[in-house]
Amino acid sequence: MGFFGWLDFREGLPLWWSYKLNRQIAQSVEETFEGIARTRVSLLLDWANEQWDYIENTATEISRIPDEEWNFYLKKRLQQATYFTELFLLTTKLEVCAATYPKHLGFSYHNNQKTGINRAVLHVLNTNERLLYGPFSDPLTMEIGPRTSNFHDEVTIVFIQPVRLGNKLSHILIGRIPNDVLGDLIQREAGHVYRDSGDNYLFMAKSNFDPAIAPGTALSRSRFEDRAFTLGENLKDGVHTKHWGIVRVKDHTEFEIRFTDPATNELHPGVWNTIQNGNNIFVHFPGYSDYRHIPVIGKGVTFQLPGSPDIWGMMCEGDLEEVYRRRSLTWRLGKLFAMWMGAGIILHQLLILPGIFPLWSTMLIEVIYGLVAVLLFSRRGVEPVASRLTDMTRIIRRIAEGGGDLTMRIDHSTLENDESGELGRWVNNLIDSLDGLMSKVKTTALGVETTNESLREKNSQGRAKFLFSDPQYGRNVGRNTASANRRPAGYASN
Repeated sequence: MGFFGWLDFREGLPLWWSYKLNRQIAQSVEETFEGIARTRVSLLLDWANEQWDYIENTATEISRIPDEEWNFYLKKRLQQATYFTELFLLTTKLEVCAATYPKHLGFSYHNNQKTGINRAVLHVLNTNERLLYGPFSDPLTMEIGPRTSNFHDEVTIVFIQPVRLGNKLSHILIGRIPNDVLGDLIQREAGHVYRDSGDNYLFMAKSNFDPAIAPGTALSRSRFEDRAFTLGENLKDGVHTKHWGIVRVKDHTEFEIRFTDPATNELHPGVWNTIQNGNNIFVHFPGYSDYRHIPVIGKGVTFQLPGSPDIWGMMCEGDLEEVYRRRSLTWRLGKLFAMWMGAGIILHQLLILPGIFPLWSTMLIEVIYGLVAVLLFSRRGVEPVASRLTDMTRIIRRIAEGGGDLTMRIDHSTLENDESGELGRWVNNLIDSLDGLMSKVKTTALGVETTNESLREKNSQGRAKFLFSDPQYGRNVGRNTASANRRPAGYASN
C-alpha cells in the first residue's frame, strides 16, 4: 500500500486533491447514495407487488371462465398490463393450453430443460405457492419483442401463479416480462445525478433456487453495456483495464459479468462487503476497485423480491473522480477574485516605483484597472452563475404555471461542476420523480376504471341470466312496463 492506499501516486494525487477540496460534502454524498439505494429498492418491491396483484387477479378470474374463452380473456388482460409481453396458461402436465402469443400454443415444457421454466413450474406444482423465477435466458422473449423498454434481449423474468378450482390446483398462469424492465426501473436515466459514471446494477447475493449462479453475478443491464449512454468505452466494445486485459460482454451484461476486481479475480470490495453484511456504504478517498479496477464509491444493499427465493444485491455507484469533481463557487469565485487582486497589487507596486509615473496618472490607471477588474469578474464569475439560476427558475416556472409539462429538463451541457450545477441535476431528478409519480397515478386510475367497467359488464350479464332463467319475473316486468305506458297524462301514483 502506497501513500494513496491501493492507488499509485500518479492516479492518486489528483483524486486526493479533489477529495480534500470537497471533504465537507462527504456526509452529503453518503446521504445521496443512501437515498438512491433506498428509493430503488422501494421501487422494485412496489413494482413486484403490483405485478403480483395483476397476476393473482387474472388467475382468480380465469378460474371462473369457460376454457374456450381463455385465449380471448388473456389477450384482453395483456392489453391492460404495462410490462408483461406474454401471458400463458399451463396444464398440470406442463402443456401450454392458452397463450397471448399464438406460436406458444401447444408447446410442452414436460422434460424440456432449455429455459428452466420446467423446473420452476414443477416447484410451484409441488409447493402450491407462487414463484418469481429469473432472470434466465429464453429465446422466445427475444422473438415476442419488447413492450416498454428501449432495450431488449432474451433475458427474462416470469411470475408463476397457481390457478385453483376450489381447493385443487388446476392450471399454472405465467406472466413474462423482459429483464431489461428492471434495469429501466433502477436506472431512471432522466434523473441520473452522476451521468458520466453513475451506475445502479443488480447482482446475485445468494441463489437459493439455482445454486449454479455464483454470488456477484450480474442480474441487470449495465448503463455502460453499449453506447446508449456513453461515448466512451462500453462493455460490448470492450473496457480496457491497466494491466489485466479487456472486460467485454458478447450479448448482455446479465450472467456474462461477475463483479470481480481484475487484479485479484475476487469479488470487488463493494459487492463482497454487501453480501457479507447485507449492506455497505463507502464514500471516502481512495474508494474501492470495481470490475474495471477504477476507484469508485457508493452504496450496496441486499433485498428479496416477493415470491422469489433468491436474495439479490444492488450497487449504486459512481466514479470517485466524478463524485468529487465539483469545485465550489467559493473556490471558483475566490480564485478568480484572488487573481485580479494579485494583479492589482503587482500593478500598484510597479506604478509607485520612484520617477516612473506622476501621482495623478497612477491613481487614474488604478481606477481604470479597478473598473475593468470588476467588469471582468462580474462577466466571467458572477453572470454565468446568475444565468444558470435564471434558466432553472424559468424551467420551474413553466412547469408550475405552464400546464405541468413534466417532460421539460435542464440541459445537462449547461450545468457546471459547482453548487449551481448540482442544484440543476437535482431539479432534473425531482422532475423525473414527479413524472414517474404522475404516470403511476394515471396507471392506477386506468386500472380502477377497467375494474369498474368489468364489474358493470358482469352485473349486466348476471341480470340478463337471471331474467332468462326466471320467465315469470320477466313476464311481470313486461306487464308492469306495459301498464305504466297505458297510464293517462297527469296520472300520479301515491
